[in-house]
Parts: sequence; C-alpha cells; structure tokens
Amino acid sequence: MMFLLSPSSTSSSSSSSTSIINFRILLTFAFVTYLAFDLIVCTGVTDTPSNSTSRWEDNASLGDANVTMDPTSVIHVDRDVVHGNAQQRGGPRKKAIEKILSSHDSEVPPDFEKDIPTKVTVQLYIVSFDSISESTMDYSLTVFLRQSWIDKRLTYEKLEGVDKLELDPKVMSNIWVPDLFFTNEKRASFHEVTVPNKLMHIFPDGTVLYSARISMTLSCDMNLVKFPFDSQICHVSMESYSYSTKNIVFQWHEDPVIKRADLKLPQFEFKDTKMVDCTQTYQGTVSDVPGEYSCIRTEFYLARTFGYYIAQVYVPSILIVILSWVSFWLDVEAVPARISLGLLTVLTMTTQSANARAHLPRVSYIKAIDVWMAMCLFFVFAALIEFAYVNVNARVEKRRTMTQVNQTQGGLRLNIGMNKNHDNGASSAPDTEEESKPKRLFNKTTIGRAKARRLDKFSRVLFPLVFGAFNIFYWIFYMTWELDQSITFRKS
Repeated sequence: MMFLLSPSSTSSSSSSSTSIINFRILLTFAFVTYLAFDLIVCTGVTDTPSNSTSRWEDNASLGDANVTMDPTSVIHVDRDVVHGNAQQRGGPRKKAIEKILSSHDSEVPPDFEKDIPTKVTVQLYIVSFDSISESTMDYSLTVFLRQSWIDKRLTYEKLEGVDKLELDPKVMSNIWVPDLFFTNEKRASFHEVTVPNKLMHIFPDGTVLYSARISMTLSCDMNLVKFPFDSQICHVSMESYSYSTKNIVFQWHEDPVIKRADLKLPQFEFKDTKMVDCTQTYQGTVSDVPGEYSCIRTEFYLARTFGYYIAQVYVPSILIVILSWVSFWLDVEAVPARISLGLLTVLTMTTQSANARAHLPRVSYIKAIDVWMAMCLFFVFAALIEFAYVNVNARVEKRRTMTQVNQTQGGLRLNIGMNKNHDNGASSAPDTEEESKPKRLFNKTTIGRAKARRLDKFSRVLFPLVFGAFNIFYWIFYMTWELDQSITFRKS
C-alpha cells in the first residue's frame, strides 16, 4: 500500500485520467460536428435556404427526437414535406385535368354509344398562300386548322378565375379528336419547332377547341385555255376518313376562312371564296353497304395578274415582229443584210416561244399564249418569205434579161460584120434597129427591179395593218370571253 501511494504512482494516474477526458471531449466534438455538417447538407439538397430554418424549427418544436438525433430520419421527413408541397403546387386546375382524363375514353367519339353524330365546327386561318404551279397543277398552303366540338365527358365544375383549361401537347394525345383529312392533299406536315404547334382548350361545359399549324401541298385542276388571262378555282376539301355521318358531321364556322391581313399572291388575286357541302356517298365497300361521309370544301376564286407576261412575253415579241419589217426598207440586192435580219428574227421568236411555254403542262388544247406566239412566228417568217420571193423574181428577171442581152449583142456583131461587105451606099436602117435592142432589154431590167420595190412598199403597209388587226381581235376576244359563264367574281 505504501508503494502504491507513493508520489510517482499518483502522478501517473492523474495523467491517464486527463488523457481519457481529453479523448472523450474530442470524440464528442467530432460527433457534434458530423451531425451539424450532415444537417446542413440535407437541408441544402431538399429545400431552399429560405424554407430550411422554419422547417427545422417546426420539427424541433414537435419534440421529434429522431429528427434531432438521426440524420436518416431527417432526410425522410424532408422528402415527405417536398412531395406534399408538389401536390399542393398542382392546384385545382391539375386536379380538374386529372379528373376528366381518368374517366375519358380517347378511342371513341363523344356520343358513340348513343348513335348521335358529333358536330365539328371548322375554321381555316390562312397564314401563307404561295407556290401555285401550272406544270404540276398544285399549290402550297400554310393554315391554322381550328376545330371545335362538344364532349360531355370532359365537363367539370367551373373554377374561380379560370374560364378554360389549357392542355399541354403531351396531354392532348389522351383526348379524342376528329379524324379529319384533306382529300386533295399531296404532301403535308405538322410544324414541330420548337414544340409541336398544337393548341387545345377545354371549357367547363365540355366544349373543346383544337388548333394545329399545318403546311401542305394541294392539287388544283386548272383550265389553261385562256392562259395568261385565265382565272382558276383552287379548293381545300376536308372529310372524315373512318366515321360516317352517323358519328361525325363537319360544318363551317360563322367566319369560315380568315386570311392574314397582309397576305398577297405573286401572280394571282383573290376574288371570292365559296363554301360548299361535298358530303360523299361511297359505293362498292367490302360490306357492299354504301356509306355517307361528311365533307366540306372551300373554293378560292383566283384571277391571274398578267402584268408579268405583258412585260416579259408580249412586248418583246411585238418588237421582234416590228424588227422583221426593217427588211422591207432595205434594197433588193442587199441579200446578206436581209437574210441575216430574217433568220435572226425567226430564231429569236422561236426561242421566245419556247421560254414562254417552258413551265406549262403539255396539254392537248390550244392556249391563248400559243395563239400569240404562233402568229408572231408566222409574221416574222412571212417577212423572210417575202424577201425570198422578191429576191428570186428579181434574179430571174435579171438573168433572163442578161441572156437576151448577150444574144442580142452576138447577133449585132454578126450583122456588123456582114454589113461591111455591102456597098457604102447601102441603107443603115437595120443597124439602127439592132443597136436599139440592148436599150429595150435594159429598160426591162429596170422595170423588174421596180416591181420588186413596189412589192416591198406594199409589204410595208400590209404587214403592219394585218398585225394590228390581229392584235385588236386577239385582245378583245380574250379579254371579254368568259370560259365558264357560271363563274362570276364579286369585286374585292
């Protein structure tokens, strides 16, 4: 005992106790630091700093020992609170959408079981109207297709401050929409930049407004007999593909077609728009039972603006025809100049005619522009033929005259030689008669050239008069002739 209580043993025991106390303090500090760090991290992940303090104060006031002691339970409670707030953020609109979708069947029309047709109101808002092609007989159109119908399965209680429910495009696939398609469509596509360009609003009474932006190329049967002074009727036909009139009936809105205020066409002008009911009855189905399908059509009455063709086709061709008349003022013997001018105008007129009809379809009937080009080509060709006729006649007359002159000169020389053998007192009257023959032949040549000049002078008057008469008849006829008297345009 005395050994254990010695001073050295006492100092050793006291140092050990101090070390243990210090170790416990460090362990406690480390544990508290770990808890504090873990709580800060959990709070930052699950909620914003503004909500973290109040949330922890609420949990501390509840006296939840697990919350203050166990980090796992802290995270669990915080996630529950987050999910609760998410449900609260949905609000009454989301609950109304979830309610109507839970009992809605998107595979059948609203009154399918009752055998009552659903009336679908259609409206077109024209965004652009362009690319009218005569060669392919079609045109391009971009529209907002708007449809409206009543579906009692989508009714809901009116919410305060909410007049309609606006659905996201991802939700629209869960709502039934009419199976409308365009019967004269060649190519079409929905716009999906940057999201699908679709809109759907649901009103408390079950009224559904559906709109989609569509670009399409539609066929348009054209009659080009009066081209380029023609007027065309291009239509848009919409029909139900799978549902007969027992289930779906399309009808036009009170304001069926709306055009953009600054909408303009490059070569046509809007004259009128007509709405037509084109409900079809199809025979020869698989069941051999005729089916009647609802169809509506809008017809666009378009009048071509021919100012472009006046400047690019008619005026140049008139100038080419006038240029061919210059040969009438050239001398008959200026053969190279007149041939070059005639060939140049014929070839130019042929090229002009080919360019004017390059973008037109190969139809079997004659168009107005074909008549014009054919007559212009005829006039320049006639001018070339006139020079050929005049030149040939002048050359034949000249050749005939030269032959006679040569024969006369040979006979004259023979007579002169024979006269030398006669007496000096012989009469010289025959010599005088023979010497006068070349003069008469020269006068014939002059008369032949005068005839050619008279023909040129006559052509200078005849060709312009005939071409002017043709122009008067052409413009009056095609400007006043109505291809279809049943089509009348109202003034814009």
